Amino acid sequence: MHKNKLQEYLQKSGFPLPVYRTDNEGFAHAPKFRSTVVVNGREFKSRLTYSHRKEAEQDAAELALKIIIHDTNNIEECTVLPDLIYCKSILNEYAVQKNIGSPQYTTTQKSELHPVFISTLVFNGRIYTGQVGKSKKEAEQLAAFVTIQSPLDSSSCQDLHQIIKSKLKMPTKLHHAKQSAPRTSSMFLEGSSKQMTDTPGPIKRKLDSINLESKKQTREPGFQVMNVAFEKTRGKIK
Repeated sequence: MHKNKLQEYLQKSGFPLPVYRTDNEGFAHAPKFRSTVVVNGREFKSRLTYSHRKEAEQDAAELALKIIIHDTNNIEECTVLPDLIYCKSILNEYAVQKNIGSPQYTTTQKSELHPVFISTLVFNGRIYTGQVGKSKKEAEQLAAFVTIQSPLDSSSCQDLHQIIKSKLKMPTKLHHAKQSAPRTSSMFLEGSSKQMTDTPGPIKRKLDSINLESKKQTREPGFQVMNVAFEKTRGKIK
């Protein structure tokens, strides 16, 4: 029963299947079996010895499931899961911070007709497999996401939380950068076909005054008389 529950939980979480190793600590005529289950690189031993191998495995599976669920709940309480696009960079930053080797990705294409990709990564001595992605890049991000979700000790949880928080602030910084960048105006200076860029301060005020003065002159009587005279002269030349 506990073995089935453990296997179902690991499959839903994207972890490799558990591996059992059972030893007889007694005698052939009076066996005392103790089982060890290996889950994603972590070992969990049965708390007692049993006369039957299956009972020892069930005990080890029960212990493993209990600890893994407890660790996962602690991570969910202290960590906000990141956006998918940041997962690889978060994992790399965490590796540098902890002086751990960089994650190594192995990505394969699963179908040629409708290409999908699945990525497996090795990180800190453990193997993680992500869900199927539409591209190689997405598959690697999904594998990194599973790694971030994996059971870690409480200190690792806090370190990841700080890195994730820094990534969550990035969209806000980009938004402020866009707001402060110079905007291209749809207005054109009169008599010019060149698009202008909004210019703050005295230069903008000077340009505005030139435009205003130009419009004012076109409405003055003297300017209109000169314009009529010019048109008549041009007519004679033609």
